[in-house]
Amino acid sequence: MTTKPAQIPGVIPYRPTLPDGFKCPDPDEDERRPDSLLESPVINECGHLLRTYFAGRPEVLVDTGGFVFWDRQDMRRRRRPDLYISFGVDSAAIFDRNGYVVWEAGKAPDFALEVASETTHRVDTDEKPAVYAEIGISEYWRFDPTGGEWYGYPIAGDRLVDGAYQPIEIKVEPDGTHRGYSFALALELRAKDRRLTFHDPAAGADLLNLAETQAELAETQDELAEREAELAERNAELSEQTAARRTAEAEAERLREEIRRLRGQ
Repeated sequence: MTTKPAQIPGVIPYRPTLPDGFKCPDPDEDERRPDSLLESPVINECGHLLRTYFAGRPEVLVDTGGFVFWDRQDMRRRRRPDLYISFGVDSAAIFDRNGYVVWEAGKAPDFALEVASETTHRVDTDEKPAVYAEIGISEYWRFDPTGGEWYGYPIAGDRLVDGAYQPIEIKVEPDGTHRGYSFALALELRAKDRRLTFHDPAAGADLLNLAETQAELAETQDELAEREAELAERNAELSEQTAARRTAEAEAERLREEIRRLRGQ
C-alpha cells in the first residue's frame, strides 16, 4: 500500500479517487513523436531553470513532458505539455502517481509552455489552445526556437479569462528581444537569438542556467581573488609605512636623548 506524503500546510489536499497504487499510463508508442534537435535543449533548460527557481517549495510542481488528465470519464483524454507548472499542490503525491490528474490535484495547472518543432507546431497553435482552456490552465505560452519559422512569431502567451484565452502583451525591444510578463510565474519570458530566458523583475536579474551560474561564480571568485591581492598589497604598504614611522620615532627619540645628554654636560 502506497504511503501518502504528509499534508503540506496551505496546499489543496490530494484526493486520490483512482485505485490505490494506480500509476498513470506511459505514452503509447504511436503517441511518441521525434523531438526536434532545437526543441529538446530548450525544454530541458527551462525545466532546470524553473525547478531551481522554485526549489525548496514542495507546493510547486514543475514537470516536463508529463501527462495531464482532466476527464474523469475517459482517462484516454490526456495532453502532454512540454512544460507545465502548478502552484499549491502536493507535488510529491502527483509525482508518485506518475501523472497530473486534475480532480485529484484539486486544480488545473497554472502555466503551460510548448516549444515549437517541425512535427508539433500546428497542434500547438490549432488544437491545444482549446484543450488547455477546457482543462483550465491559467496561462498558455508558446516559444519558437527558430525565431518564428514555425509559429510565425518568436514567443506568445495567452491568459485564461472567463473560459477563453486572451493574448498577453508582447513587447519588442530595439535589440530584438521579445518579452512578455507571466502573471502566473511573476516572471518575464524573453525570446532573443533563438533562446528563451526568464527574468525576475523583483530581483532585476535573469534566472541563470548551470553554465551561467558557474561562470558567474568563477567571475565572483576572480573578483574576490583580485580584491584579496589588492588588500594584501595595501597591507604590505601599511606595514612598510608603520615600520618606517617606528624607525623615525626611534631616531627622533635617540636625538632627543642625545640633546638631553649634551645639555646635562
